[in-house]
Amino acid sequence: MAARKLEGAAQALQIFIGDDDMWETEPLCRALVHRLRLAGAAGVTVMRGMAGFGLSGQIRVADRLGGATDLPVVITVIDMPERIADLLPIVDEMVSDGLVIRFNVEILRHRDEA
Repeated sequence: MAARKLEGAAQALQIFIGDDDMWETEPLCRALVHRLRLAGAAGVTVMRGMAGFGLSGQIRVADRLGGATDLPVVITVIDMPERIADLLPIVDEMVSDGLVIRFNVEILRHRDEA
């Protein structure tokens, strides 16, 4: 499945979840990446945070040995607004806890990293 080159006005969708969140028997972040790719998302990036807290107020911090659990994970999708709208039902189905935001972005450069 080839990615599409993006130019100009686009949207970003960010999904904030925990590292321990699961979808059926698979880590949620991995399951989301697979489902979003199958649905034709232009691209997805997953970033694992070093520290954070959410609605519970419980602070989660990685120690030097990586001995923390349920660290924050941010999944970012950048695509055309109509494609983001098409992907929202997948996110709604799979993400029961967390934060989902959408905002406008301008693509300044989109090059192949290969």
